[in-house]
Amino acid sequence: MNTLKIGILLLISFGMIENSFAGAWTQQKGKGYYKLGFRMVRATEYYEPNGNKLNIPTFGDYTTTLYGEYGLTRRFTLIASIPFKRLTINKQETKSGAVLFDGAARNGISDGDLGIRFGLLNMGNSILSGEINLGLPRGSDEPQDALLTGDGEFNQSFKLQFGQSLWPRPFYFSLEGGFNNRTKGYSDEFIYAAEAGYQFNPKLFLIFKARGVETLKNGNDSAEGGAGGIFGNDQRYLAFGPELVYNFTQSSGVVAGLESATRTRNVVSGIVFSVGLFFNP
Repeated sequence: MNTLKIGILLLISFGMIENSFAGAWTQQKGKGYYKLGFRMVRATEYYEPNGNKLNIPTFGDYTTTLYGEYGLTRRFTLIASIPFKRLTINKQETKSGAVLFDGAARNGISDGDLGIRFGLLNMGNSILSGEINLGLPRGSDEPQDALLTGDGEFNQSFKLQFGQSLWPRPFYFSLEGGFNNRTKGYSDEFIYAAEAGYQFNPKLFLIFKARGVETLKNGNDSAEGGAGGIFGNDQRYLAFGPELVYNFTQSSGVVAGLESATRTRNVVSGIVFSVGLFFNP
């Protein structure tokens, strides 16, 4: 596939934690970051395993996520997310008006995450951290019209993260790499991410994020992941996009962004839009 062709990734159970300020930094003891986020994608095309683009009925994924971080100590931060999904497939008709498919929709809780980030080294404005996340199979992997709200598997991801703050210049960046151990026939994955942010003034941040998945192809074909490949097996992508963060006060604000992707396999094609409200007392 031509890597200049742009696709979009759908949410998968381990990867899309709703965090505006990701990276290596831990919360201070007793402090936290909490967010109510919404993400939306509508797609009419799908990237097959060989990279070919296939026309599909209009598929929609609307996800609302409760996300939180809490500082257990200065070095240990608890992380949790609870997503709720609405999935849709549009009605299909012939040119003469005959109905081929009435359409379908499904609502429900999806697979969540529970994890911990721990500081390993703190060297001035640089920090090295580790993170362990457990993918909790809270959604349903029983298909209804090929729609699933979960994949039914208990996965574990392990990450190493590096962050650098370039104060007094209002700029930071972070890098991470890790491994996602999937079960129930899903292939394990190598995961990676990069993030950079710039503060224009005390209220406005611009952030650019990139993250990707590379499958190890050690699963089996029985793990399909439902319509749209939402929990798909053997996915591959490099997703990227900007976010704008506006602080209402020192402890609250709004974030909005969009996301595109390349190197896409086993994912749908369409733009992902996101918006969220956060609170960091």
